[in-house]
Amino acid sequence: MVKVPKILRYIFISLFLPVALLNAQEEVVDAKESADVVTPGFTLGLNLEGPVYYFFDRDKVAFSAVTHIELAPNWFFRGEAGFENLTFSAENIEKRNYAYQSNGSFFKAGILYDFFNIEEAGNNDNVFVGLNYGFALQEHGASRFIIENSYWDNYQGSLNKYVISTHWLEISAGPRTELVKNLYMGWTINLRIKMLQNNRHVLEPYSIPGYGKGDSNLNAGFSYVIEYFFPWGDR
Repeated sequence: MVKVPKILRYIFISLFLPVALLNAQEEVVDAKESADVVTPGFTLGLNLEGPVYYFFDRDKVAFSAVTHIELAPNWFFRGEAGFENLTFSAENIEKRNYAYQSNGSFFKAGILYDFFNIEEAGNNDNVFVGLNYGFALQEHGASRFIIENSYWDNYQGSLNKYVISTHWLEISAGPRTELVKNLYMGWTINLRIKMLQNNRHVLEPYSIPGYGKGDSNLNAGFSYVIEYFFPWGDR
C-alpha cells in the first residue's frame, strides 16, 4: 500500500512547484559525504503522454519508454524512445479535404539537473530542469487529396509515402517522487523548438512523432511518467 505521506508530498510538489523550488534552495544544507554517494542503477518506465492524448485524438496512436540514470549528485541522463502511427478518420478527411497517413519513431536524449537537494533520510524526490535533443524519422503521404476550384472542376490526386526527418531541442521542467521503494511517478512541462527538417516542402507533416504539430516551429507538451528503479547494488 502506498504510504500517505508520500502521496501528500507528491501532491504538494505537483501543485506548488514554484514554492517547492524556492523552499528547496532555502533549506539546502552541507551534505554529508555519505549523501553524495550515487547509487548505481537505472529507471525504466512509460510516458503516458501518448495514451492520454489518444482520448482527445483517436486518429493517433503513440507510445514511448523512458529511462533515467544518475551520473553524479543532482545530475541525471534522460533517454526516451517511442513510435507514433496516425491515419485520418473519415471526419478528418472531410474537414481537411485530404487523406493522410504517417508512421514513424523518435528518440530523445538529454541532461537533467535536480534542484530538490534536501538532506533527508529516505528522500529520493526530485525537481528537474533539463535540456534534451530530439530526432524523429517518419514515413508519411496523402493517398487522396482534393483541390477545390469554383471555376474549373475540382482536382483530385495523391502523394505516395516518403521519408522525412526532424531534429529539435526540448526544454523540460517538473517534479518526480518515489511512491514506494524504487517506484517513481512524475510529470514535466516541455517546450520543443524545431531546429532542422528535410523534405518539408513536398508535404507538411500533420504530426511529428515525439514533437507534436508538424506545421509549428514551437510546441508545448506535457509528459507523465511512471518508472521503476533497477539498482546495480544495495540501496
